Amino acid sequence: MSDDPLFKDVTYYIVGDIDQKVISLLNDGGAKKDSYLSEMVSHVIADDCTQSEYSEARELFELPVVTSDWVRLSVACKKQLNLELFSPEDVIFSGVIACCSELTLEDANALWAMLTTNGGKCQQNLDKQCTHLITGNSHGAKYEEALKHEATIKIVCPDWVTDTLEKKERQDESLYHPKLLKSPTDLATPPSTPPPAINTTPPEPTPMDVEQQEEQAKQQAKQKLKAQALQQHGRIHQKQEVAVSRSPANQVIAQQLAAAVLEKRLAAEEGGHKARPSTSPVTANAKQALAQMVSSRLQGTRPRQKSPARPAMPHLSRSPGAVPTMPQMLPIPNMPQMGLPSFLPPEMQRPGMPRPLRNITNRTELPGNMPGMMPNSIKTNQRMPFNPALPPSHRPPPPRYVPPSSQQGQIRPSISMPATYWGHDPSDNLPPEMCLLGCVFYITDYVKIVGQSEIDKWKKVIEQHGGQVDNAYSNRVTHLLCATQHTDVFHIALKDQRRVVTAFWLNDVLVKKKMLPPYQALHLPIIYGENKPCSNQLLCVTNFDGDERLRVKQMIHAIGAKYTGYMTHGNSAIICGRPNGTKYDKASEWKIPVVNVQWLSDLVLGHLEALKLPLNPKYRVLGQENQFNLDLSKVFHLMVGWQVPLKIQKETWKKFIPNQKVKRNQENEKQKEDVDGEPDLKKQKLSIEDPSVIQNTTQPVIIFTGFPKGQVRKFQTVVSQLGGISTENPRLCTHLVAPSLSRTMKFFVAINVCKHVVTGDWIEACLAQGAFVDETPYKLKDEVTEKTMNCVLEDSLKRAQTKKLFEGMSFYISPSVSPPSSDLEKIVEAAGGQILKQRPNTQIFTEHKDENGNMKTVMITCENDVMLYKDLIAKDIAIFNAEFILSGVMRQTVDFKSYQIDVH
Repeated sequence: MSDDPLFKDVTYYIVGDIDQKVISLLNDGGAKKDSYLSEMVSHVIADDCTQSEYSEARELFELPVVTSDWVRLSVACKKQLNLELFSPEDVIFSGVIACCSELTLEDANALWAMLTTNGGKCQQNLDKQCTHLITGNSHGAKYEEALKHEATIKIVCPDWVTDTLEKKERQDESLYHPKLLKSPTDLATPPSTPPPAINTTPPEPTPMDVEQQEEQAKQQAKQKLKAQALQQHGRIHQKQEVAVSRSPANQVIAQQLAAAVLEKRLAAEEGGHKARPSTSPVTANAKQALAQMVSSRLQGTRPRQKSPARPAMPHLSRSPGAVPTMPQMLPIPNMPQMGLPSFLPPEMQRPGMPRPLRNITNRTELPGNMPGMMPNSIKTNQRMPFNPALPPSHRPPPPRYVPPSSQQGQIRPSISMPATYWGHDPSDNLPPEMCLLGCVFYITDYVKIVGQSEIDKWKKVIEQHGGQVDNAYSNRVTHLLCATQHTDVFHIALKDQRRVVTAFWLNDVLVKKKMLPPYQALHLPIIYGENKPCSNQLLCVTNFDGDERLRVKQMIHAIGAKYTGYMTHGNSAIICGRPNGTKYDKASEWKIPVVNVQWLSDLVLGHLEALKLPLNPKYRVLGQENQFNLDLSKVFHLMVGWQVPLKIQKETWKKFIPNQKVKRNQENEKQKEDVDGEPDLKKQKLSIEDPSVIQNTTQPVIIFTGFPKGQVRKFQTVVSQLGGISTENPRLCTHLVAPSLSRTMKFFVAINVCKHVVTGDWIEACLAQGAFVDETPYKLKDEVTEKTMNCVLEDSLKRAQTKKLFEGMSFYISPSVSPPSSDLEKIVEAAGGQILKQRPNTQIFTEHKDENGNMKTVMITCENDVMLYKDLIAKDIAIFNAEFILSGVMRQTVDFKSYQIDVH
């Protein structure tokens, strides 16, 4: 046998109060204790599942949580036992502390095995900690004592244990009271009948008659006691035992466990009874029964659901008629379980089934004239309806345009993209840089989404690639660039058979340098308006990287669902790229639906039948190539404009090709000028990121924000000529140059470290003087923005130079916060704070405070992540949004009131 310590591979964390003896057993066995709950912990020891850190360990860190019994019994068996048998919750007898009375040792051991392997505890003494007295008779000292405390101690017969296991739910204790038991002799004795009324005066009894009656009464009493004993014995053993696993490994563990526990029980009884030899028949039978019991429990694993399916157990039984007929119980109304839609029939809403997706709508009726909805989705609309009522300010959109073939009821021809849909005419051999030549765009609803300045940038990019952008819709327009289908011009363009596309399509065309027909769901305008249908969906993503991951997140946003970077039991589904990984395995274990991108694409296109249960098998196929490609047959009405190739007119060729040659020559000359004229500036920018350069210089270190790139290049040239240093790292700067007060990353970071915030006029003055001049006349003052942000920039700079804002404070940032944690980390560290990589326990939040009682450890989270921190909410620990950091550094004040998240 190996001499290695039993717990050498265990790193444990303690939740709640754990017996010091258990901790000693762990330490003696080579285990290591961790003071913080983190991914380094291998075992969490907890006897109370109501502790706040319990849910944190299971949900956030997904760590195995076991009771202290796992430690004790593993030591007794000299082997680490199955972890899933010792979870403090999800077990049917959790919280039960039972005391047995009036039972044989063999039956008491069997009950002990059934209770302890299902979360309960047994003890010999009846005290105030006991919750149940299990007895076979309605008499005895413990029974009489328990009667005095029936408010806190439930008195039941052994059948309560076996019936609870058989029915997989806790039974009503009042129906299993021992006073309801009847013996076979009581059941067999016919009701007494009155004697014949011949002589109503009985004769005087003789002394002999009295003695006979007394003897007869004694015999009847003995027979009654014997019948009760036989009944009790039969009640425990009359039902047939189920077959249990006979694997040698499990039998060895079970026998070791049974022997260790029985020896302790026998030793404890030595005071009142003479110890029986270990080879006595009673003890041997008990060991064998207990070994079978524990072996059957050790053989399988227990799912982490509230009503786990369990193997049948050897159980006790009541004799017929022992308990009155159980009345039919009405179901207790519970909170709806996350992931169970209300439209499922009751027979489908049972534990152990795969978790179905939530009802996608939250509404009562789906409008039949939703623009862009395909005819084959009408049945889905009836199955998953929602309320069509819109605010009075929202006028209904015009009727959607239906292609003539659909109006006439004709059968759609089979569509294949290469043969049917076209970009440019193949005979026009366009250079890649002119991929939009001949395209005339009209941009509609994006102005409200991204702003006019961004639209101006798009217009410039389109023109650089040969396209044009008109300010009004006309017959010239070939492409309508729109985000949704909820505008008048969309329906007009659809009727005119124009090409309707989104900014995602435009981006992909510019990347590929070729105008291709739409091939992803995001390339087409979204069917949903403000009332997106999937607001009750919580989705996470795995096995997607880079741009693909961003696309999936955007599609989730398009249908109104919430994206989470983590996965918990509350997720509706997981979008999976490949069938592997930790999240994929957990989803299979937790019965969370695993679907592919096609499922998400169909929902984006408005095909709600994707939610039909059971899920279509095509949505479960993972790892396919081109998995983002959409089924064009489902968007036939949006693709009519692509059935004719776009032919470029000769006038267009003549107009744009010469300009393109001139532009290319200009770019080449400019590139050559940059390379020949500014080598020193490029070397400066490469070397400046070394902090040692800053420490050894007395020259200004300057960073620019809010200026066009061309202007920044001129400013950097001036700085270089004057002997200063330009940087792109805001933590190293001494001067921040900006045209206005703005919420940029450079501004958020630099305000904590720089000495001066000045306008571009300071650079112009320095150029005129040939040296760096006094900054005072050129300080940045932006009264309008300062009033909006409720700050005074000059005061903020003074406070930042006096003391670091977040000095001595620590922050934990949850996964889904925006801006991302990487950006917030730079801001916090520039302001003197510390970022915690692992979430601290609740005790740290409550105890880590300054001399004024303010928190020094702060949780920064968002609406999507609030569900992860129920333990903090339960203890009224304040949690804050990202503005606690962003607005805090702009004002250089810590505000514990304005940015607290209201969890109620």
